[in-house]
Amino acid sequence: MYYAADRQKAERVLVELRGARLGDAAATLACLHRLRNEVAGQSAGEHLRMQAWMAIRRLYDAFKAAPERDLKVLWQDAISKTTVWCESLQVRASAQVDRFPGRL
Repeated sequence: MYYAADRQKAERVLVELRGARLGDAAATLACLHRLRNEVAGQSAGEHLRMQAWMAIRRLYDAFKAAPERDLKVLWQDAISKTTVWCESLQVRASAQVDRFPGRL
């Protein structure tokens, strides 16, 4: 269940992150702030989640400082790292099903 919940969170964060690019500055900043807080890792073993969090945090900080700046590279990095985190959870969930059928 742990992986399923994290996978759902990662998928939702990815959708919201992609959608935030299209919002006005205030809405984008609020969304990035919320996502930055939600993605913050809860344990040291969540390496990919931590990378996604750091990328979202860098994007948030840069957007907050200068929303008019071209932040394409930071957007791509945050989306890419969040995608990797999300996909890693899908692999782990599949492995859990294979090892423990009926538990997810």
